[in-house]
Amino acid sequence: MDIAYRRGFGDVLAEGVMRASQKLGKEAEEIAIHVKGLEVSGYDCHAAPAMALAYATSPIGAHHKDAWVISWEVKTDRFGYTREKAAKVVELQRIRGGWFEAFVGCRLPWVEIGLPLDWYPKLFKAATGLDATPEYFNEVGDRIYALIRAFWIREYGYWGRELDMPPPKWFKRPLTKGPLKGARLDYDKYNEMLDHYYELRGWDKRGVPKRETLERLGLGYAAEELAKYVELT
Repeated sequence: MDIAYRRGFGDVLAEGVMRASQKLGKEAEEIAIHVKGLEVSGYDCHAAPAMALAYATSPIGAHHKDAWVISWEVKTDRFGYTREKAAKVVELQRIRGGWFEAFVGCRLPWVEIGLPLDWYPKLFKAATGLDATPEYFNEVGDRIYALIRAFWIREYGYWGRELDMPPPKWFKRPLTKGPLKGARLDYDKYNEMLDHYYELRGWDKRGVPKRETLERLGLGYAAEELAKYVELT
């Protein structure tokens, strides 16, 4: 109730984890679990680097909506920081944040029921009469992600890779109990994986879409706008 009515300390907590931690001081910021101001939606990632990358690069902050990669990760190479993992995050973002968002379609038939992905272009054709390949929809996904990133760069007035980092706690404070006791993210290896992610997306080391990438995706107008805020490579 104190949060709802912004009474006492509830007034601080009502601003959410990020802003509350900024008011409480440095140690609070180190343990605050959020990305870009959004609290983590469900999974601790001390021992899940790809899921940490998915949270960190999500346009809306720490949510699994666009890349629920943890189920794949724990079945393959749970502790690795590989280019393959970065590619899997991009793949799922293209599908979940690209295909499905463009379709305004539900992920449930694919994820929970097992409807093959190739049915979605068929359903798209049935609804619109238009032929479109999976490759086309992947490009649509890339365009969506580049445009969202361009939007945020304009709103922030800059961009730095620190905005694509998971919570500091996952690097600095290992798990204290359970079968994965002692696990934590490796900062240097995570940054290498983030470099792979940027390269796959055609973004520079800051996480800013390159001019050639924007032009290739038909977003040349966005490049001109972005140049007002950041230097494009």
